Amino acid sequence: MSTTLGKRSSDLLNKQINEELCFSYTYLAMSAVFREMGLDGCSRWMMLQAEESVRKAMKIYGYLQQCGAKIKFLPLTAPKQEWRAPLHIFEEFARHQQRTSSLIHAVYEVSVAEKDYQSQCFMTWFVEDQLKKENVAMRLLDKLRKMQSSDLGVIMFDADMIKREAT
Repeated sequence: MSTTLGKRSSDLLNKQINEELCFSYTYLAMSAVFREMGLDGCSRWMMLQAEESVRKAMKIYGYLQQCGAKIKFLPLTAPKQEWRAPLHIFEEFARHQQRTSSLIHAVYEVSVAEKDYQSQCFMTWFVEDQLKKENVAMRLLDKLRKMQSSDLGVIMFDADMIKREAT
């Protein structure tokens, strides 16, 4: 099946693939830093976030292929690899989720402007999923802010993260 996507929708979806892969790369770096800090629960959870970002990129890739759109491979940006504390990592993670929300909303808005109903339907899942992800990120950040004043609090937070699934 071949469908014509609007040029702007196609361009933004290609860019979103790149963003998701860059975020995955960053989450891998965060996972490695958590591992170095001895926070295995946080490391495991961040690894799950990296895997989820790759799945989202592949979902968009498959959609573009299904629509017969050209796939454009953009360079990946090297991630930051050092953070001073777990709180700083979760603050950056929350910012990534907010950025992802704005990027997804931009794709949706363009698909509306181009009257690309198929992409609107496709992007609805991303809009809904991203709302959940951003809420989880903010709740975890708030929880860590409350617990980070003691080593025991951070250890308890990390233990809780072992049980968590990907957002």
